[in-house]
Amino acid sequence: MDKDNALTENKMDILKFVFQDQRKEMEYRREREYRIFAWSSSIFTALIGALLITRQTGSVIWQTYGIWGNLVASIAVILITVYSGLWQTRNSRFRGQNAQVISRINKLLHCFEKGYFDNSGEALFPDEWTGYGKSKSKSSFSKFLARVFAVNYTSATVVLGVLALIMLWLPQ
Repeated sequence: MDKDNALTENKMDILKFVFQDQRKEMEYRREREYRIFAWSSSIFTALIGALLITRQTGSVIWQTYGIWGNLVASIAVILITVYSGLWQTRNSRFRGQNAQVISRINKLLHCFEKGYFDNSGEALFPDEWTGYGKSKSKSSFSKFLARVFAVNYTSATVVLGVLALIMLWLPQ
């Protein structure tokens, strides 16, 4: 085996290792994002359920304190919603960065080159996957808004938070 082939095999081994490492990290981020969603949605679902049950009896604890009780409960819901949304967005951003590394490795492994693996003239992966993990918007705020209004855990968390806020302020 000559020096060039050994170097190529070494590079391939490194690429395989980095690919597996990035893949595991991306799966970890995906799982973490789900756990954050499960945590916040459990809180909101319990709150909404408690409000539905106690509305019939009129014994909602924080309504004993009038508008101040509703205000404190609303602030708590807003803080949980914002904190959870930002936390999920952060994990999603890191997961996107892992996906970009994976996409780059796939390019280095010639997965997007047509006819590289066979004579069919087709690439192993479709061209649409070359931008996997890249966001299209520029500012952090516009990225956050795009994430909130997309179908994902963050938007579901925001919907539950808004629903809990509405339920807090509905008259009995």
